[in-house]
Amino acid sequence: MKLHIKILLSALLLSATTALAEPRGWGAGLGVFEGDFGIHARKDFMFGKELQYGVALQGGLYNQNKWTTRLDADFHYIFTLGSAFRLYPLAGVDLAIQSKNNRIGGNLGGGAMVDLNTDTRLFMEAKYVTGDWDGFAFTAGIYF
Repeated sequence: MKLHIKILLSALLLSATTALAEPRGWGAGLGVFEGDFGIHARKDFMFGKELQYGVALQGGLYNQNKWTTRLDADFHYIFTLGSAFRLYPLAGVDLAIQSKNNRIGGNLGGGAMVDLNTDTRLFMEAKYVTGDWDGFAFTAGIYF
């Protein structure tokens, strides 16, 4: 699959879900998957009476021998600890696209968010991807 088709599919996936819940901003950062570095972008949606549930749509581009696009959709249950700190376990799906190899897997892990001010938030997330392409992933970045 060509890169411009991957980017278009990622953009359509992100834009099609904006009506689901309250948007919480865009995030960008760096990631590591099994020792391979990459860039990471995400869009979170919060819902529930106290905004305790979240869905994160994520896309990353990693250099895994060849460039690999990773698309994730993860469900979060958010524990608010104080006014500026949140922890969450996560479960979701992962799609990895590399040249003609498409692989799907499941995500299990957790993360944390820290509010810096009303518009800016830091995030860190660690998860294990199971399935066709097992591995450990870590991402960190900032919401804006």
